[in-house]
Amino acid sequence: MDWITVNNVLNATLRIATPLILMGMGGLMCQRAGVFNIAHEGFALVGAFFAILVVHLTDGNIIFGMFGAMISGIIFSSLFSVFIVKFKSNHIISGIAINMLAAGLTTFLMRAIFDVQGAFRPRIINKLVGIELAMIKEIPVIGALSNQSIFTYLSIAVVVVIYIILFKTSIGLKIQAVGESEIGSLAAGINPNKIRIIVILISGALSAIAGAFLSTVIVSQFSEHMIQGRGFTAFTTVIFGAAHPIFVALSTLLFGLADSIGIRLELLGTSISPSIIKMFPHILALITLIISSYIIKLKEQGVNVNILKKLKVKKSENKQTF
Repeated sequence: MDWITVNNVLNATLRIATPLILMGMGGLMCQRAGVFNIAHEGFALVGAFFAILVVHLTDGNIIFGMFGAMISGIIFSSLFSVFIVKFKSNHIISGIAINMLAAGLTTFLMRAIFDVQGAFRPRIINKLVGIELAMIKEIPVIGALSNQSIFTYLSIAVVVVIYIILFKTSIGLKIQAVGESEIGSLAAGINPNKIRIIVILISGALSAIAGAFLSTVIVSQFSEHMIQGRGFTAFTTVIFGAAHPIFVALSTLLFGLADSIGIRLELLGTSISPSIIKMFPHILALITLIISSYIIKLKEQGVNVNILKKLKVKKSENKQTF
């Protein structure tokens, strides 16, 4: 396999991973704040629909479409925040309800507004041209970063911003404190409800932009149930990446790579089933989930407590020597 082919595969990997990165970043912030968010699918579907609606109303302007998607995602995710924060509903059931509501709502609106079923394609849509980075496009591996949509570069920037927020700012510490202990955060003067509302709205906005990327940049139309499980895949990357921005981003690239290789195998008509390749990241995620569950079980049995005691003893011994 030559470097041109490798760069093409990696280029497709970044493009496929872009919506997963955006949804994953919102999901990990929720996870850090103690919100079990599986509503990415619904947020993204609503964003995909309203992006196409705004594009249609603005004669093909994708940028306006993205803003429309972001606003719709914030509004729709506020409903999820009411369930979680106000009514203290079960997170999983609330997430499933939001996903089902999004599916029904977008199907209804498409028929009510556009008078069509199945799919709608705007008459005019001004496609965004990929940004060509001439200095790196011929370099193996790194060249995959060239000729990407501006939203792919935006998703990379979001990873950096989320990392800085979580680990370098006071608001990040508050988010993690709420996720660690709601009672402890209250004692520290932090409002857990406010923090959870903020992260849910951020998740809604990012997921909606991810959906808009799919409908306006990738396929140039909205179709019913077009997210096709990507929201659940994004949630898997959050678990697989231990809710850490860098690891979650790498996890999304792994899923994107599997899809990219699967597509290329289909085009080549090889005897290897693309489904096997696409299944590989999910198997890794399942193994990771089993290992993390085992570690949590060990913690509940007090394994880490003994380690902490040893560290405290060593610390006190060091103090005594001085």
